[in-house]
Amino acid sequence: MGAVRSVRLAILIVLLAGTTFVIKEHLKAGAADRAKEPLQQGISPVGTWQLIRAFPMDPPIVEALKLDDYLYHSYRRGKGLVNLYIGYYRTVKKVGAAHDPLVCFQGQGWQIGNRGTGEYVLKNKQKLTIQYSYMIAEHQGDRELVVYWFQANGKAVHSTQSQKVAMVVDKFSGRSEDNAFVRINAPLGEESIETVRKRVFDFIEDFYPVFHSYITRS
Repeated sequence: MGAVRSVRLAILIVLLAGTTFVIKEHLKAGAADRAKEPLQQGISPVGTWQLIRAFPMDPPIVEALKLDDYLYHSYRRGKGLVNLYIGYYRTVKKVGAAHDPLVCFQGQGWQIGNRGTGEYVLKNKQKLTIQYSYMIAEHQGDRELVVYWFQANGKAVHSTQSQKVAMVVDKFSGRSEDNAFVRINAPLGEESIETVRKRVFDFIEDFYPVFHSYITRS
């Protein structure tokens, strides 16, 4: 009798484990079915910044970057102009698909200088933090300040290596696999770097809380 009970217990454990697995897979499939609205719809508008242009990307580029969604917009407030690019991915398997601007800009003939990293704490109630990279890019007399980061769910980190670590931790914690690359650039023109830097981070103050809410929403 003891042997029979042991066999029955083992069968029960296997059945429970199988049921748990099926339920988890069903929930995951259900979450996949409840896709978020397109990125452009999910983060518009951006504060008092006026959208002045949306840049379409050619299908071969979208395919090469393995994008699940993207946004490439120009915004203006007063006389200040900023450009926002987001490459969005819905699976951890695509972490690392985004190209570092250092490679992209140099490949297009831009000269790179004043590179560095920093950390910015937003002034909003959540005190959201962004760890970012920045550089000055120059090409044929045009100079731009470029600020960028790699997003892993709710974390904004300055390198793809840090993004990979954050995504592994999130995956084991059962969090979303959504991740992204975010780049904001603004022309320097005749203005000082500090003036344009302030404009970029004023834009981030309006943009990032909306984007953070979008990417962390189940």
